[in-house]
Amino acid sequence: MNGRFITGTDTEVGKTHFVGQYATRLIQQGIRVGVYKPVASGFPREDHRSDAWQLKRSLGKLGANVPLEQINPQCFLAPLAPPIAARCQQAIIDEELLVRGAQAWRNDCDLLLVEGAGGLLSPITWTMTNADLAIRLGYPLIVVAENRLGCIHQILSTLRAAQSMGLAIESVVLNQIRQRVDSAQVHNRELLDAFLRHLSPEIEIWEEPYMPPEALPLSENTCFLPLDLKGDDS
Repeated sequence: MNGRFITGTDTEVGKTHFVGQYATRLIQQGIRVGVYKPVASGFPREDHRSDAWQLKRSLGKLGANVPLEQINPQCFLAPLAPPIAARCQQAIIDEELLVRGAQAWRNDCDLLLVEGAGGLLSPITWTMTNADLAIRLGYPLIVVAENRLGCIHQILSTLRAAQSMGLAIESVVLNQIRQRVDSAQVHNRELLDAFLRHLSPEIEIWEEPYMPPEALPLSENTCFLPLDLKGDDS
């Protein structure tokens, strides 16, 4: 099953919103997309603010018969790191279900977008980080960063950590999550490109313009690389 693992340089960088927009765009291109959030915390699944609900919404008609539990099988209420949030409910995150939940999409999509919780090395259980799960799933990374002053350090640190663990990196997303644009944001792509040419020139940079959370489907101005499903047999 083809897939991508979407991780962040930090929490609150707009991963869920990006995944939703990306899924919608791919669906518009005729690709059957699945969306999977292995573990989430902070809201009940049925809450319209939850990651599961937002991801389901991005599927449009394709998501009509997809239960929220398939999108997000493990959900906890406390707005804390997943293992702590689970403990608040006297629960333990099922590490095998993190993987099995992805496999449950096998017959329902051509491409599965897996959204991690927080940054690449953020813990999702007491013994696993997002990076560990990405390794188990075998999907290349899409790294999302908020386009702001200081994001280059976070991006390069994340990329170096991923490379040290043998993870393939497809792209970096400079995500514009605030309407106001300053001079640092304008120049971040140029600065990042200079370093990626030396670090790993095959990693692409995608720029995601600001879009209000309710503004789906995508605008014509959203920039993505074309996705080649034929070249990935993971």
